[in-house]
Amino acid sequence: MRQSHFLTLPACAGALALCAGGALARDGARLPQHADGWGRTLVWSPMCFPEHLTREQIEALIATTSLLPPTQAFAIDEAERYFVDTLVWTGDVSIGSSGRAQRAALTYSFPDDGTTWGLSAVSSTGPNTLNANLVSTFGDLDRGREFIRQALASWRRVSGLTYTEVADNNEAMNQSTTRSASRGDIRIGGRGFGTNSFLAYNAFPSASGLAGVGGGDMCINTSFFIGSAFNNSTNSYRYFRNTVAHEHGHGTGNIHTVPCNDTKLMEPFISTAFDAVQTDEIRGAGRNYGDKFAGNHTKAGAIKLKTLNNKSVRERWLSTNGSTGFGGTSEDWFQFKLTAARAVTITVTPNGGSYTNGQQSSNCSGSTSTVNANAAGDLVVELRDATSVLQTSAGGGPGVTEVLSAGTLPAETYFVRVRDQGPNANQTVQMYSMDLVVANKVSWPVAIAGLSKRVQANTNAHFIGDINSYATQPGRTITAYDWDLDGDGVFETLNTPRPVVQYTTNGTRNVTLRVKDSGNKTGTDVIAVTVFGGMLALEADLNGDNRVDFADVAEAADRGDPALVASVLRSFGEDLGPVMVGVDGLPIAAPDPRDTVARHEAAMEADAGAAD
Repeated sequence: MRQSHFLTLPACAGALALCAGGALARDGARLPQHADGWGRTLVWSPMCFPEHLTREQIEALIATTSLLPPTQAFAIDEAERYFVDTLVWTGDVSIGSSGRAQRAALTYSFPDDGTTWGLSAVSSTGPNTLNANLVSTFGDLDRGREFIRQALASWRRVSGLTYTEVADNNEAMNQSTTRSASRGDIRIGGRGFGTNSFLAYNAFPSASGLAGVGGGDMCINTSFFIGSAFNNSTNSYRYFRNTVAHEHGHGTGNIHTVPCNDTKLMEPFISTAFDAVQTDEIRGAGRNYGDKFAGNHTKAGAIKLKTLNNKSVRERWLSTNGSTGFGGTSEDWFQFKLTAARAVTITVTPNGGSYTNGQQSSNCSGSTSTVNANAAGDLVVELRDATSVLQTSAGGGPGVTEVLSAGTLPAETYFVRVRDQGPNANQTVQMYSMDLVVANKVSWPVAIAGLSKRVQANTNAHFIGDINSYATQPGRTITAYDWDLDGDGVFETLNTPRPVVQYTTNGTRNVTLRVKDSGNKTGTDVIAVTVFGGMLALEADLNGDNRVDFADVAEAADRGDPALVASVLRSFGEDLGPVMVGVDGLPIAAPDPRDTVARHEAAMEADAGAAD
């Protein structure tokens, strides 16, 4: 929901502020400036503001932060309609030109409380207090961080952005864009600025772009950990998650869009009418980072859909990057295999709908026009074998669904090529969905376990599987969330969308989420969980017999060290998997591994034999 009264300041009113002269931030530091063709000074302010401010509060913010009506200070391709900076993240990791649909692998980190946080070019600086506020609100540090991760995962879900958590060296917030092993590319902290100020602000990828403030780091105003804002638990803390997702949108190069009609994450107002990334952001992400399969622009780079004898594939939120896209990004390739003759139909549906869009010029105003995202390009679908084109569907024209009824195909490896043949008169990025239906079989759901993460040993590690996962078969929903939390291949935690565990020894676990839909079909996702600060397994082997068992517990007891006994017990428990804890933080007895295996095998059999 949003406040529409004309005195209400937008939730994220920061864009380009038009000023009569040099503007000062609240601490007296000068904001980054650009000059336009009329001799006016244009100031970029990446701040985001709350709702329900009075006229006096707005005037105070204008006086202290130069929050004047934003304007467009640079040329933007009006045909594209989403609005992005000229420089974005690319590869692993560097700064490159926008518009190239290139995958980017980002690291992220959380600095300790007390770390100097804030950018003097934007605000005052002071000690980071985000972690204490996460504990106060969510009852547990990693639980609070997991909701932040889920906000970032909404971008991973639809684009070529991937994320890995690393340790943070607690250096002061800065505008560095150089990859460092001692901190994340994206750093997330916060401090209090009062509730008459902004919700948060986020640096853009590079200070050398149009924004003037770079580095990609986030500063959350911790004063808004109150019931009406970040502490609002409705829809899994959507207010907080949408704020974080919006700010990270700036961190990946996105600029505000209007009108404020609760349809776009990057609108000036905070909105809880939807969950995180929407169509316009998906198109912008596709332009800069590609879709989730980014890089599949040649036959050699085709996404392998594996053997599809008894399974169909329905992929959503795919995109091409215009008929002349950089590096072949005008086309996508997919590979599938049949080991027996099957009837195959390939349907490619342009989507994105029709909506009104424009760049913010003041509050919720701006020059807008209608975007027909369905007809951004003209898609062609080809079915190929290893050497030649077998069939083509290309006659529909822009915005028209292409259906390739291939008939019964013999056992073989096949390729699907989706290409934008242009022209791109309306805008560059053509979103589409692809249904590859084999023998009328159903498609399987998609699991999103979040992001690869770090967690301290002997503390609660939280996982969330039910925010970003989704069913793909029409009419079906996700009904079960199962987890392999220790990476041993066994799903020991069943029917639990949000498990909590404690790990006791250091190392990396490949944690797998398996979701099951209402038709008993499954999908999986794997994230890496790095555990630090615990006992190494070798350290728990007190008697040197190359195993950790009750003999080591007895040895620890003989040494008269209760803390050592507890550590060895926890490490011994690791042999049977992580220690399960309840909502009260107390241990829960682990399930019998034999029962877990039997239930897992039964689930596999049920899935294989499920009726379509």
